[in-house]
Amino acid sequence: MYGAAFALLISFVALRILWPKPHLAQLADRRGMALPSSLAAFLAIAARVAGLLAFAVVLYAAVAGTADSGSNIAPYALYIGFWVGVQVVCALVLDVYALANPFDTLAFLCGVPERTARVARRDPGQWPAAFLLGSFVWLELAYHAPSSPRAIGVWLSVYTAAVLAGAAVWGREWLRHGEGFAALFGFLGHFAPIGIEAETRRLRLRPPLAGLADMQVRPGTAATIFVALGSTSFDGFSRTNTWRDVIGQRTGWSATFVTTVGLLGAVALVALVYFAATRVAARITGETDDTVAAAFLPSLVPIVFAYAVAHYFSLLVLDGQNLFALVSDPFGKGWDLFGTIDRTVDYRLVSVTTIANVQAAAIVIGHVCGVVFAHDRAVERYKPRLAVRSQYPMLVVMIAYTVGGLAILLGG
Repeated sequence: MYGAAFALLISFVALRILWPKPHLAQLADRRGMALPSSLAAFLAIAARVAGLLAFAVVLYAAVAGTADSGSNIAPYALYIGFWVGVQVVCALVLDVYALANPFDTLAFLCGVPERTARVARRDPGQWPAAFLLGSFVWLELAYHAPSSPRAIGVWLSVYTAAVLAGAAVWGREWLRHGEGFAALFGFLGHFAPIGIEAETRRLRLRPPLAGLADMQVRPGTAATIFVALGSTSFDGFSRTNTWRDVIGQRTGWSATFVTTVGLLGAVALVALVYFAATRVAARITGETDDTVAAAFLPSLVPIVFAYAVAHYFSLLVLDGQNLFALVSDPFGKGWDLFGTIDRTVDYRLVSVTTIANVQAAAIVIGHVCGVVFAHDRAVERYKPRLAVRSQYPMLVVMIAYTVGGLAILLGG
């Protein structure tokens, strides 16, 4: 933890000396090499088909497959393949969910228009995304039986109905930023080296991190980010002895209630720390609190991804092997379609030390990227001396998030 805090301090000092002018906005404006249109079209169609097929398999498995969570693909596909795997792809490659979004495909097949008159009058922003994403993290982290295929089936059915209702009201365009996963994965996609042009939907190469300079902050964007960041923090805290003492002997809905309160508290805490820092920065710069908070919000996106890697790396590498096996028998019917059903988890694939090193490295690198973006945004908006002063509160936030994240991960 001392080393991580020192790394952030060194990064802050180095940026002050070596990064006197903004670069990310210029890099984002440059039109990098575009992928061939035929290849991009093929990828888009393939992603649509794959997304809809995967959605149908998971929904059917959850509703009509075996009730045994260990033999049903739905929990593994939802929590590992989708929640963790898609985050990794979106942040390190491109926002693949924007190409494969099954809800957008379903809305298209239902004849939902691209845009409705109602969204022109009153755009709800990303507040629906925050609530929709919150429903998923509640299922994953607070509900007492998150791996139950039937519980997943009920949640996915209700979620789909809510999303399609929103699309009917505000149009398919709303789905690309107002649906919970589309919003979060879209944020991570701005971090990726391949971007998707909003107008043409063409794929273009760009320097990593540069896309965050173009990230649009809407009403509810902060809430969506804090749901993702706070929920992952709570996931780590819920594994500590301190939280086990809080839960005690509670089970069922009693445990769900206490865990829900803890989850909401974690989301509120990370939001409070950020808004406290931006309020101090606003006093330094003379801007309004909301202006400063919105300007530096993209600096939290690398931290969201870092926390996801740190908390879910072992789950992806180890339990993800069960997903590979269950592809041959997704519904628990005794099939072996691809000859993988007898595969067992190889726990020697990664050592405990490797897992700990990946966790620590992810958190430190993610926060350094956050410091880099915040510094670039500051020198873009303010004069040099004021830019440096404005970043003192943000540096404190980054150190607090870093030390807190490592304390939860490695001290639990």
